[in-house]
Amino acid sequence: MKILLVEDDIDLNETIKEFLEDKYKIISVFDGEEAINKVYEEDIDLIILDVKLPNKNGFEVAKEIRKIKDTPIIFLTSLNTQKDIEKGFLSGGDDYIIKPFSLKELLLRIQAILRRVYKNEIIKIDENISFDINNLILIKNGKKIHLKPKIAKLLKLFLKKRGQVVSKDEIINEIYSFDETPNLNSIKTFINNLRNLIGKDKIETIKNIGYRFVG
Repeated sequence: MKILLVEDDIDLNETIKEFLEDKYKIISVFDGEEAINKVYEEDIDLIILDVKLPNKNGFEVAKEIRKIKDTPIIFLTSLNTQKDIEKGFLSGGDDYIIKPFSLKELLLRIQAILRRVYKNEIIKIDENISFDINNLILIKNGKKIHLKPKIAKLLKLFLKKRGQVVSKDEIINEIYSFDETPNLNSIKTFINNLRNLIGKDKIETIKNIGYRFVG
């Protein structure tokens, strides 16, 4: 699992990073603009986001991220009024931790959100197929199939939004980095490749909108 840590306090940033990096891959940045860029560039599973950031505060950053991704966000802040907490959740936060806090509490909250969003590390697709979400390996009839990065990201998105309609824009934002030019024909190819791997009936085409994973 990959976590984006956004905290402008250098000492706190380093402390959190050191505590978590034996369990997760941590990408740490120090301001909001850099955080938004990383969300475009990287396949992030969870964001730890300080509120009082230079130039653009955490609430503003969360709103920008929510336009492109639904990655879980945990706010870190000294702002502790009911109004502040409401603002955090309304801007797209999934949890809100008030400073000072214990690192153990942060870890427990991270684990709770990841369990809820990703269920577990190996996701069952059907009786014969499962997906190792950390290693991007499809396990089919006991055989391991290493997926290409974009197909793996696509499957991960579908599993995260199982049963929901996923728009073409969501797919583009998920599988292409900011410096790549999206290609709708390539997306159709990725979808067809995925169907061939997991079953054609598991991905429905929703005309003019996108797709839905029904497996």
